[in-house]
Amino acid sequence: MSSEDSSSSSTAAAVRIAGQARDAVTNGLQDVVDRFNLRHVWYWLGLSSLVGLVGGLGALAFKWLTEQGTRLFWGLIVGFGPGSAGGEPSSYPILGSSPWIPGLILAPALGGLASAFLVFRFAPEARGHGTDAAIGAYHRQRGEIRSRIPLIKMLASALTLSSGGSAGREGPIAQIGAGFGSLLGKLLKLSHNERRILLAAGMASGVGAIFRAPLAGAIFAAEVLYSGPDIEAEVLIPALLASIVSYSVYCSVHGFGHLFTGTGNFSFTHPLSLPIYAVLGLVCGLGAILFVKVFDTLNGRFKRLPISNYLKPVIGASLTGLLGIAAWKATGDLSALGVMGSGYGILQQAVSAAGPAGPSLLVLAVVAFGKMLTTSLTIGSGGSGGVFGPSMVIGGCLGGLVGGVFHYWFPDVVPDIEPFTIVGMAGFFAGAANTPISTLLIVSDLSGNYSLFLPAMLVVGISFIVARKWTLYSEQVPTRADSPAHRGEFHRDVLAELTVGGVFDATRQIVTLKPQTSLRDIVRLVGTSTQQYFPVVDEQARVTGGFTLNELRQVLYEEQVGDLVVAKDLARPEKLAVHPGDSLQGALDLLTVRDLAELPVIADDGSARLLGLLARRDIIVAYNARLVGAKPPLHTSDTGS
Repeated sequence: MSSEDSSSSSTAAAVRIAGQARDAVTNGLQDVVDRFNLRHVWYWLGLSSLVGLVGGLGALAFKWLTEQGTRLFWGLIVGFGPGSAGGEPSSYPILGSSPWIPGLILAPALGGLASAFLVFRFAPEARGHGTDAAIGAYHRQRGEIRSRIPLIKMLASALTLSSGGSAGREGPIAQIGAGFGSLLGKLLKLSHNERRILLAAGMASGVGAIFRAPLAGAIFAAEVLYSGPDIEAEVLIPALLASIVSYSVYCSVHGFGHLFTGTGNFSFTHPLSLPIYAVLGLVCGLGAILFVKVFDTLNGRFKRLPISNYLKPVIGASLTGLLGIAAWKATGDLSALGVMGSGYGILQQAVSAAGPAGPSLLVLAVVAFGKMLTTSLTIGSGGSGGVFGPSMVIGGCLGGLVGGVFHYWFPDVVPDIEPFTIVGMAGFFAGAANTPISTLLIVSDLSGNYSLFLPAMLVVGISFIVARKWTLYSEQVPTRADSPAHRGEFHRDVLAELTVGGVFDATRQIVTLKPQTSLRDIVRLVGTSTQQYFPVVDEQARVTGGFTLNELRQVLYEEQVGDLVVAKDLARPEKLAVHPGDSLQGALDLLTVRDLAELPVIADDGSARLLGLLARRDIIVAYNARLVGAKPPLHTSDTGS
């Protein structure tokens, strides 16, 4: 062997060894990736983090916009600064000791007009509270939100809230995150289910950032989708990741403290106060029902009002201003202006300085019931904003009111009013939104007080039970089984419980054919029927085969068939049939695999005696009837289609 051949052989061996080593490393890495599901981990970690980043930046942008809007509307027009939460002190000065009364009407009216122009001109879906729109998109729109909606929602809500309209921040922020999650899903051509998950993660990022409650934000996004005691488990981990990132981004600018301050020194130490907390739970539940009814009533009235949509928010905002003036004059206390705007100022007073230093019981009562009206007027008229914040204010004021009354009656059992204010926040929103678990966590994160869980659980549980049939979020569905997003996942369980014998119509007149029936007679008989499948039976009515209408048409297209073809020639060689005791799921699988509209039903005794036909439509009707709790009708249609 020449030196050149030896060198070439050595090079080839080295290349082969290198290739084998490369393949071994590649296969090893692939095995690690598959074993630990790293592709899925990094996939969701990256996408969820990106959604969280946008959610945090959106929360910062919305906070900045509302601050600038407040400077404009309250600073220049009203001449007075509204109160704010202790964890986010106002960056605008209080310009005067008393507001300009006409300004309290003019400012929200102008904000309502500007908001209406943006919403009804560019994105009508952005009206109302954004969380409900995101819930609807999750269930019924395959996780799709138009890309312009988050931006319009943010601008319109900032105008509504900063001008004095009674609304919350969580709605627009949740829709910003949800909108980006939906957009990201579309850009990456993800499945409908993956897009829904990113949408929910976006909701969590917005709530987790704006309320500084990452865990509660994630659970809220998974829980708020349903009005019943159900939760979207597959959303939790992506929502947690997105919420952590958004929280970190937002708090890096505004601090990592809690939204409300001065609430950390209270704890549950009086078991005898539990009956009083039970009363608070009942009050919160009944109050939640009242709020939902007022909200839905005014929302319906404004929708039917025969005027331009551009004017409806102006009317609602102007009435909000009038109610603010009325609340101020009736109580003689400027803190009653909490019926306007976010209302966080009076809530901060109530959770940190009750008694002589805090708002009076009259002010608490006026704000609690007045804010039900102003929020319904602001959002129901077409204004843009959330309902979570106002619900916190209403619940806190109701809690302070109940605590104040029982403190007067039983000062030893109720030494402090502030714990009732904190717990009332949780109880009211749990009843109004059917979100008991996340509400407990959010309120604890908002106040920084985690020692009131026991009474809070009692209040939330009672309120949730009392207001179980009412909700502020009309797009919620009772359970996952009721969601269009999951309906296909649950039909197998439902159909597996139903049998063929309880669904097919045994009295239906059907066309059957003898094996020797000629083609001419077949055409005549088929022409008088609406069947899609034609069984071939012998003299004892036993099924020997069958054919579909489409199979008959294919034979008719052939030339010179005449009487050379009889029914047994058209029949499928295999016997396709189901028995009365078979499950509908098995029957549906057979219909789907064989691409049939109908199947013959034969006796269970092994005789193959024909009992009738089961149509695909029969199965669908039985499934829908089972979902609504009705008995499946035995006779659905003669078409069989």
